[in-house]
Amino acid sequence: MLDRRRRSGVPLYHTICVVLRDGIESGRWKPGAALPTEDELARDYRVSRVTVRRALGELADAGLIERRQGSGTFVRSRPEGETFAITTIGNSISDYDEIARRTTARIIEFEYIDTPPEIRAIFGRHSSERMQRAVRLREAKGEAVVHITTWIPEKLGRAYDSADMEAEPVVNLLERSGTKLASGDQNVSVTVADPDLARLMRIDIGAPLLKITCVMRDQRRRTVQYLEMLARADRFNIRMRLTA
Repeated sequence: MLDRRRRSGVPLYHTICVVLRDGIESGRWKPGAALPTEDELARDYRVSRVTVRRALGELADAGLIERRQGSGTFVRSRPEGETFAITTIGNSISDYDEIARRTTARIIEFEYIDTPPEIRAIFGRHSSERMQRAVRLREAKGEAVVHITTWIPEKLGRAYDSADMEAEPVVNLLERSGTKLASGDQNVSVTVADPDLARLMRIDIGAPLLKITCVMRDQRRRTVQYLEMLARADRFNIRMRLTA
């Protein structure tokens, strides 16, 4: 992974910071546990001690670790009562409604534009000349946890405005135009936060994100919504039911 980041231009100390943060938040290193020494981290990641110190400095600034002179670096205990949004992305449309219920929305962009070719290809024969494009953040306790971009045909999108999108889930808003979501195709992959998104979500550059794209269809199997979600990997988990 570090070799890929070298080629992509993401600073190495950010990459190491993200990896260590993931180890802390996943419980690999429990509160009070000692992290590997600077020499060990430099050897493991094949970087200089200066790079390791910058990564540890970011973790210290975030309140995740404390550095004790002569003793080492230790994971800090979280303040009692501190909570974090843990939301599940599963295999049903209702899971998206659950995300909306447990977070608040803030509109970043809201516009009607000519349909780009790549979006027209997704909607196929159900595409329209113009689309409603909306970008919003969903937050939990003031913390941005997911960045969502939606594309909806203009005719359906005119049933509501940007203020409505901050107040209600899109599923409910589409029902105003007589559209009920019935099925969809979802794809989940992994990406990292670029500088613009990191600044917007107040996370580290290069922080891991789940990328979820979904094509939603109505009861007549018409594509009525395409969405792209970039969700903080430390705040979401994926649940799927397995059958024999």
